[in-house]
Amino acid sequence: MVVSATPSDAKLFVLPQRQDSIQPPLAQTIPLNKIRTKLDMTLLSLKVLIGINSESIVQLASKFNLPPQIVDELALVITEHQGKTQLVFQNQPLKVETAQSLILVICHLAKQHQALIRRAVALMEQIGTQSSKPESVTLLREYICNFKKAYQNYYYNCENTTLDNSEKLAQKLLVDLLFYSAPQGCNRLLSSLESL
Repeated sequence: MVVSATPSDAKLFVLPQRQDSIQPPLAQTIPLNKIRTKLDMTLLSLKVLIGINSESIVQLASKFNLPPQIVDELALVITEHQGKTQLVFQNQPLKVETAQSLILVICHLAKQHQALIRRAVALMEQIGTQSSKPESVTLLREYICNFKKAYQNYYYNCENTTLDNSEKLAQKLLVDLLFYSAPQGCNRLLSSLESL
């Protein structure tokens, strides 16, 4: 898991690198905004696929005894405010506890809904072999359409985003969710943060 962070006024987050018998322990420094965006986009992907809402997040957070401030942050990510989410988080340093909570919630939800995630990924693979478009399958069409809306709301008034990027990201995140739903999902999500 995430072990330490630089001081709160810094813009970097320190994550431990995976250790094995060959490599000595190393630390890697990663920009906070990249970690925040990766975790937020992954949670948004789950939201549009499984249909979670603020109430579900609050219930899950109480199950894990998460602090109220973190519950509020989680609920804000999945609530569609045009640009508000991104602006709020750009002005807040990412804390270790928040990152750990996001990882825990994402992996728990992915495990709970593994069957649906597997089905969506299988359909995406099937469409790829048939040279069809994801829009030809209801589940994928709704997922991609809803993700585009959530993505636009998250990045409202941001010039560097396009809907083409959001469709590719939605498909990539769907595959990522399959990995995060596995027994070692939290480690896999942490590894993906280390490689940002």
